[in-house]
Amino acid sequence: MRLKLPVIADSADYERHFHDDVWLQLGTEICARHNIFPLSLGRAPQGESIIFFVDERFVIKIYMPFREGYAREKAGLEFANGILGIETPKILHAGTFEDWDYLIMTQLAGVPMREAWSSVSARERIEIVSHLGVALKSLHTYAADPLSQSALNRDWHGFIEQQALTCVKRQRACGANPEWLDSLPSYISARRQLLPTKFAQVLLHADVHPLNVLLTQQGARWQITGLFDFADSLCGFHEYEFVAPGVLMVQGDRELQRALLLAYGYSEAQLDLDLRARLMLLTVLYECSDLRKYALRLAPAAIYFTLDKLEAAIWTFAGK
Repeated sequence: MRLKLPVIADSADYERHFHDDVWLQLGTEICARHNIFPLSLGRAPQGESIIFFVDERFVIKIYMPFREGYAREKAGLEFANGILGIETPKILHAGTFEDWDYLIMTQLAGVPMREAWSSVSARERIEIVSHLGVALKSLHTYAADPLSQSALNRDWHGFIEQQALTCVKRQRACGANPEWLDSLPSYISARRQLLPTKFAQVLLHADVHPLNVLLTQQGARWQITGLFDFADSLCGFHEYEFVAPGVLMVQGDRELQRALLLAYGYSEAQLDLDLRARLMLLTVLYECSDLRKYALRLAPAAIYFTLDKLEAAIWTFAGK
């Protein structure tokens, strides 16, 4: 069967057609292609891709154009399978339907961290982020050869250079205050030498945040049980991995940041101002960086901080 899928020329087209009824037809056709006959096929309310849950057993993910999410997620999931100590989705089928790439994956148990976090005690939060730190270290322990994972090979140094060159433009589009825009070039230049030029590249999930981390309540305690959405994965410098959890999960929380970093393997002596400066530089250069949003998560007044003050407010693990 051929469907009348929309022709997508740019991101505006994609957003315009994101909620069209035709996607449910596409999900149904993908199921039929793979001999899956669901009792229920529900559209996920969130995400930049078109996602369906199939009978609480499978996930169909139909990828938006322009960002190479399909190739990156497929390669990332294949690499990460079985090595984190927490569950990741298993790919059951991969294919293309009228130029739209899709994956069918196992659906993981648990609830997104964001939905459960208010019910999680302070002690359990430390245990959860510590477990996450160990899982990320496990992921990074396996050497990633970007040449054998072409979908993940973003040319790390070229990527960082491009992010630096386009930083002001991207932050302006996000509504950054004028002082940040004026200060960013010198801020970046002063910290660039802190990033190593030679290092062992690792596979980065690169989007670890409270909607992609799953928790399960076992008895009376919450535990981390799953991590999904590898569509932003790439090979690069391991500290880039801390940006997403740093600004979306443990931002401004000294104790949780320290728990994450220490569990990963940093020593007390390594939790210093140089590490803080590197992490803030990577925050600025992050693929989807939005400094205004990160500041607002701290406090409304934080959008008027200087960049140095914003760095100290976001990354609080260093110092006494």
